[in-house]
Amino acid sequence: VILSFLIRAQLESIRHFVGIKVDRQLITVLVERWRKETHCFNFREGECTITLKDVAILTHLPIDSKAVCVSDHPPEDRDGLTGWQHFIHSVLGVKVPIKGSVDATDRLPPLRKHQVSITWLTKYFRDHHNPAKDGVPLTEESPELEKERYARVYLIGMIGGVFFSEKSSNLISYGWLRILLGSWDEMGELSWASACLANIYHHLCNASLKAVREVGGAIFVVQFWAWEHLPWIAPLQCPDGN
Repeated sequence: VILSFLIRAQLESIRHFVGIKVDRQLITVLVERWRKETHCFNFREGECTITLKDVAILTHLPIDSKAVCVSDHPPEDRDGLTGWQHFIHSVLGVKVPIKGSVDATDRLPPLRKHQVSITWLTKYFRDHHNPAKDGVPLTEESPELEKERYARVYLIGMIGGVFFSEKSSNLISYGWLRILLGSWDEMGELSWASACLANIYHHLCNASLKAVREVGGAIFVVQFWAWEHLPWIAPLQCPDGN
């Protein structure tokens, strides 16, 4: 139903990375061998690292495009809504509660100072299209606007919660919303593989610090890279593929 929009954004491959189980012990071992000064893993046999070619092959994300630039400069407040509230409402048709509103708790409002809750957005749209909750199912016959909105929320969940996630995969920064709620064709002109690699480096460098206990970003790419380049640690596969 939403594949055509993902194709326009050159992000159709991300749908294959839902629910991937990450080997945390493997990631911990790799982080301990990561050197932020060189952006390389330091093994007994020598240094090696994840390259842009690796990311492109493993994720099928585009390379030869424009750089991904994230800016969270707020839009102007309009119609009694904050700038980001109005921006989200104008594209997705939903008013995200902020602190002090009737639909939000003061402790954890869905719309915060610099971020919005991915969990709240995805749940809202799933419920909206869930027949069990009096929602309208999303089908090929659904209005084009509804399919487009659902595709954008799907991308918010995948980009903010999987590929470019922070330590908590529940939140996405406003800067990403400018891209994911913008033009589909402009999204398709971005070098997503380059951004993914830079983000992986950033999170590996952060995780290599003693005070940090969690690692964000597309860690599953690091895992796939390790399986590819260090085959003796890859999981054994039975003849039947299990």
